[in-house]
Amino acid sequence: MKHLAIGIVLSALFMAACGTVTKSGPAADRQAIAAATAQFQAAENAGSVDQFRSYFADDLVMMGPNEPPVTGADSVAALMRVFHHTYAVQVEYNSQEIVVFGDWAFDRGTERYTLTPKSGGSPIRKSGNYLYLYRRQEDGSWKQSRVIWN
Repeated sequence: MKHLAIGIVLSALFMAACGTVTKSGPAADRQAIAAATAQFQAAENAGSVDQFRSYFADDLVMMGPNEPPVTGADSVAALMRVFHHTYAVQVEYNSQEIVVFGDWAFDRGTERYTLTPKSGGSPIRKSGNYLYLYRRQEDGSWKQSRVIWN
């Protein structure tokens, strides 16, 4: 009987813990992530790689369409410098869902962007979807740890 009672208590604790994981985090965390995405957008539109690099976790993995993953914040920033040297970027991110689970969170949404070749030529307009996986840092800030779009 004692083992049955312990089993029931452990099951209840496990279920409560799992319920916590699947729920959205506090509103303040969701707001902080929305703000980080908005600030990232502003920095990207300004062409400031150094500024938007500050939103990357050191272990960032970026997965763009039809390209191999790029690993490491500095490697991603180097690639973005080349990209922003080639194009003037105007992007708009529209979050559809932000979910927080402990020290991890994701921001899922849509994006519309215009890439204007700096060497001249017609602007390229595209739209798609994105998924940013954020991780809470030791200082409490949220940084992008995994980034994927199509």
